[in-house]
Order: sequence, then structure tokens, then C-alpha cells
Amino acid sequence: MNKKRITLIILVIAALIGFYFYNKYNMAPSIDFNKLTLSDLNEKPVKFSSFKGKKMVVCFSASWCGNCLDEMKEMNAIKDVQLSDVEIVIISDEPLEKIMSLKERTDYPFTFLKMNQQFNDIGIFSIPTSYIVNTNLEVKKETVGYVDWTDASTVEHLKKLME
Repeated sequence: MNKKRITLIILVIAALIGFYFYNKYNMAPSIDFNKLTLSDLNEKPVKFSSFKGKKMVVCFSASWCGNCLDEMKEMNAIKDVQLSDVEIVIISDEPLEKIMSLKERTDYPFTFLKMNQQFNDIGIFSIPTSYIVNTNLEVKKETVGYVDWTDASTVEHLKKLME
């Protein structure tokens, strides 16, 4: 009987640990974007409220992240046609020089912002982490991991959420 109890306790603890790590690395945190300390590439402060009235895809990304770079490339490929009315905002916690280098290297028509906090400080432990935001600055969907922006049905679904 004691052996069964110990086994059960170990299984419950393992399940709780697994649940914790699943939530930590696979679920996007709720973020109060107005509390983020953001700046543009000229080091001027940017308030998230300045985007009110715009449909947005907000991506927490890094220059070293392969999936982030793939997503940016795909969004750029469809920006003029399928995402022409959408502001794509790339937020990074990397040093300003790395963000500027990425912007210059890619020449994507996105808004690149530096976040002065670390991603971990706001609960982002996996990138890319993306948020679909409507014109009232309400988060309509959040996603952790790669999004296939070449899939037209995915893009249409996400655009409908922005309205």
C-alpha cells in the first residue's frame, strides 16, 4: 500500500511539474502593453496607446531566433497584399545595435521597437510570441511559436479577429 501511495504521489508531482513547464513555455502571458517601456530605433519613448486605431500583429522576437526570422520573412512577403492594412510591430529585448542591424539587413516595412525590460520579466519564455491586436488595442489572440503566414486561411482568420 505504501509503495502505491508513493508512486501516486510521484506521478502527481511529475504531472504538476509538466503542467507548470507547459504553461511557462507554450502559453503566451497576458500582457498590459501600456506598462511596457518601449523605445524606437532613435531611442525615443513609444507609448503603446499611439497605435490606437490600427490593426496590429505584435511579435516578440530576436535577431538570433530562426523561427522569428522565418515569420518576419513570410509576413513581409504578404504585407503589401494580405496585410496591407495591418501594422506589424516587432519588439525585441536585445541591445539597440542588434535590432538596428536586423532592420537594416532585412529592410522590412515593420515597426521595430526595443523593450527595456527583459522578455522573462513579463512572462515571455519562448519566442516568437505573437499577439493579434484590434483597433481598440484589445488582444484578440496570442500565439507562442511559429505561425505559418503563407497559409491564406490562417491570415484571413487572424485578420477577422482584428476587426
